[in-house]
Amino acid sequence: GQSLGYGFVNYVDPKDAEKAINTLNGLRLQTKTIKVSYARPSSASIRDANLYVSGLPKTMTQKELEQLFSQYGRIIASRILVDQVTG
Repeated sequence: GQSLGYGFVNYVDPKDAEKAINTLNGLRLQTKTIKVSYARPSSASIRDANLYVSGLPKTMTQKELEQLFSQYGRIIASRILVDQVTG
């Protein structure tokens, strides 16, 4: 159940995604510095509101990710990618 160190956050409003990037990109979490940027859109409906987050601490939980990013707007979905072999 450990993070691979990256995940995605999808906001309802693209302005919220922009606020999150401007505030959280480069933030130091534990021993990691996270990178927050726009993800390649999977559909036109979430273009400019889908963020890619890398450099997450391996101990970060889904709940912690949502708590960190929910300060900037309503989240549609978020997920931390985990190793498929180890869970």
